[in-house]
Amino acid sequence: MAAQAPSPKPASAAATRPAGTLAQVMRGIYFPNSNVIFDVQQTDPAAPKKAPTEIGRSASETYANTYSGWEAVENAAVALTDGVDLILKPGRSCQNGKPVPLQQADFQKFAREMRAAGLAVLEAARTKNQEKVSDATNTLADACSNCHEVYRDKGPADSPARCTPPRK
Repeated sequence: MAAQAPSPKPASAAATRPAGTLAQVMRGIYFPNSNVIFDVQQTDPAAPKKAPTEIGRSASETYANTYSGWEAVENAAVALTDGVDLILKPGRSCQNGKPVPLQQADFQKFAREMRAAGLAVLEAARTKNQEKVSDATNTLADACSNCHEVYRDKGPADSPARCTPPRK
């Protein structure tokens, strides 16, 4: 009879705490990936890429085209869709130190809208049809602005008004 490996120990609370703020999730995941998607409005992902001309370029330049074309658009849509789980991770704070308003019904609704928008873009990207993806960017833009109008667009990044639920 073979010995069974012991069950893994649960992760410590410190290991499951979010590493970054909501602003860092937005800047590291949502900003670059949404721009890959919005770029489809003007740039066909299927268009041939220009060959790199410089040797010794930076890592950012070197790896920017590793996954390109429609694959990059699909990857960006997956990042936005699955990134919702990071937005909703308990314990995350906003840049101003306030907790992300996870318990607010409107914030939950905005998160669902983002997930739906990401899935709509992913479905459109899988068709490899520039017009369909361009149309899906409207849903994405709405999902972004619906939340931003309530929770982000209230002064500078560190403003105490940000991440504050609306008064009823």
